[in-house]
Amino acid sequence: MTRQQDADPVAVLSFELSTAQDGWYHLLPAGRFSAKDGRPNDVPGGQWFLDATTAAELIARNASLANDRPVDYEHQTRNSEKNGQPAPAAGWFNSSELQWRDGSGLWIKPRWTKRAQAFIDDKEYRYLSAVFPYESATGKPLWLHSVALTNDPGLDGLHPLASLKAGDLPAPATRHPEKLMDPTLQAMLKALGFNVADDAKPEDMPKRDDVMAALKTVQDKAATADTLATQVATLKASDPSAKPDPAQYVPIAALTELQSQLAVLKAGADASELESLITDARKDGRLLPSMEGWAKDLGEKDMAALKAYLAKAAPLAALKSTQTQDKAPPAKTGEDGLTPEELEAAKLTGKTPKEYAALKAALD
Repeated sequence: MTRQQDADPVAVLSFELSTAQDGWYHLLPAGRFSAKDGRPNDVPGGQWFLDATTAAELIARNASLANDRPVDYEHQTRNSEKNGQPAPAAGWFNSSELQWRDGSGLWIKPRWTKRAQAFIDDKEYRYLSAVFPYESATGKPLWLHSVALTNDPGLDGLHPLASLKAGDLPAPATRHPEKLMDPTLQAMLKALGFNVADDAKPEDMPKRDDVMAALKTVQDKAATADTLATQVATLKASDPSAKPDPAQYVPIAALTELQSQLAVLKAGADASELESLITDARKDGRLLPSMEGWAKDLGEKDMAALKAYLAKAAPLAALKSTQTQDKAPPAKTGEDGLTPEELEAAKLTGKTPKEYAALKAALD
């Protein structure tokens, strides 16, 4: 039941059903192993190989199968077409009933039929034998086709996938995966700027109008690029010494002079507007005389900011009254000769009555 090759460890080739642990049975050993008859003969070194990574891939492939896999008697599932005998199941298993255990190998937990369980309990069947396609170059099992109850252990019924005859080991019927969007279409949509996930489905396709709009944008840019390329090529091909067409070009000197004149006119208009703003604001009390310099500097730098300030500034009636033409000033009463209105204006401007009176006298 075992075989030693050079310095490789002894490979256990079959396991008794009596070694079950909570319904789990040892099916394939870890590491390198071979059958008692010397197989595999087509694998370099004459041994199969199973590790955690290979076992995980095997279990994943079995997970893609549409139906449960059978546990039969004496590999009759594979032999029924040859001998014409029925192939009743002794049990069933799926990928969730396969398990890798470090240090020991692949384990299986079949769902036994009542008949098979009776055979096992009465020790009429004592061993399990696995059937799996494998890579002839590496000896790694690819997926688990079936398992058999047998009394002739030795991992019987093993064949490389490439050497299987038609009907000998049918290809697994896999579940139909969800249909994904065509990769070429995905790439085109991403190039147009759409956010398309790698696992996008056909129903995730952007709206037709949005796609057509994106295509038109690309076409417009391409047309512009072509026009610019043509213009650049024309300029490169033109004679540098040739005189420009006066009907299509303006002399640089004339353009510069025109720009200078426009700048002077604009500066004059701005200065006139600024002076008018300050004068009006001073007359209606929105600006104190001491604020004129500040207002002029602000207006020259940012006319919009000055206009915004003056639009919010509240006119001071007391200051406005000092700007009367020929009207006699109101009677001076109260502290420092100020009227009640002037005293209120002094409060609003943050000045003492004396300071305000001096400021008012300067304005008079």
